[in-house]
Amino acid sequence: MTDPEDALKLFQYAFERGQIPVEPGRIDPTLLFAPDQPNGRSRFNYMRAKGKTLCALVMFAHSDMIEGLPCFNIGYAVAESFRGQGLAKSTLVAALDELTNGLTGARISTIHVEAVIAPDNIVSQRVAAAIFDGIPTSITDSESGLPALHYIRRIDLPMRRP
Repeated sequence: MTDPEDALKLFQYAFERGQIPVEPGRIDPTLLFAPDQPNGRSRFNYMRAKGKTLCALVMFAHSDMIEGLPCFNIGYAVAESFRGQGLAKSTLVAALDELTNGLTGARISTIHVEAVIAPDNIVSQRVAAAIFDGIPTSITDSESGLPALHYIRRIDLPMRRP
């Protein structure tokens, strides 16, 4: 499994040096948005910051198609000094709102979002429960070969009004 905490550290390094172009969220202007394309695949990154310090990071990386619909794998992390404040859940919920708002009006009407979480990562499981319905499926993670829990949700995007 990819560890989003590693990504948070890399983002922090680049963010404090001004190397990540960010814009405020359209729904929540306190949320910072920075799209990129590592490995040629779209990734939408949302961050909460205090000054030049990143408090939380949520990433939606375009992964495989499911039922012919785009699927985004979710990764999230909170800087150690900001844990226990509900930032993971609130940032994830706000980022999902921003993502679905940003995709509204695109040539797609439905997406899937998924998360792959280690069975012993109880904190991440609690955060995932905020946006995923139902019980996760037990799988073997394709990256690490370790047991994991797979959460998935289908989201119908609202139609943009003219």
